[in-house]
Amino acid sequence: MRPNHSDMRMYADLMDLNRGFLGLLTAPRSQQAVPNFGLEAAIIDQLSRLSLAELEFIAATPGLLACFSQWPTVSMHWVAEVGTTRTSNQAAWRETARLYVTGLLTYLWQMEKRDWPCCALCAGSAELNSGSMEKFDFTRIHVSADIAVDQLQARFNNYPSFWTDLICSARSGNEDFRALSQLTIIPLALAEECSAE
Repeated sequence: MRPNHSDMRMYADLMDLNRGFLGLLTAPRSQQAVPNFGLEAAIIDQLSRLSLAELEFIAATPGLLACFSQWPTVSMHWVAEVGTTRTSNQAAWRETARLYVTGLLTYLWQMEKRDWPCCALCAGSAELNSGSMEKFDFTRIHVSADIAVDQLQARFNNYPSFWTDLICSARSGNEDFRALSQLTIIPLALAEECSAE
């Protein structure tokens, strides 16, 4: 069966979002103003040592690699961070992360309206239930993104072998191993959705 145009667009968007998240993960540690998104430091270090082509392979995983530890809500309000001092590099990194989160929330908001089953499988946020983003709009997404940066995390960080296998397969030249490692996201996503019910 040939994928239709909307499927191809969806996968292109997923890859773009994964690419952006990998960019946040592999930014120099000195620039980061947040923890390692739930991943062990050793995994972050290995990701940082991958070539651009190897990172592109990981970005092509057929599901989002990012999620939120707590689902952003429309009731969130921006609160000035008291006593937080950041270098200019950290402030620039945080702004990049905020823009990424804005794009991620917009993608999920649009996907939920267009194709809920696909959104649940590919985006996979356990907190995301049909209709959970009905009250969102562009303004609320923008406001929520400021706080949601601190809730951004690597998806399946509780399965470190998922990330380790992706890294190993990215470095290998074995196409079968590469394909299998990317596809392991599907049973993990299904298990994630079942546990949320």
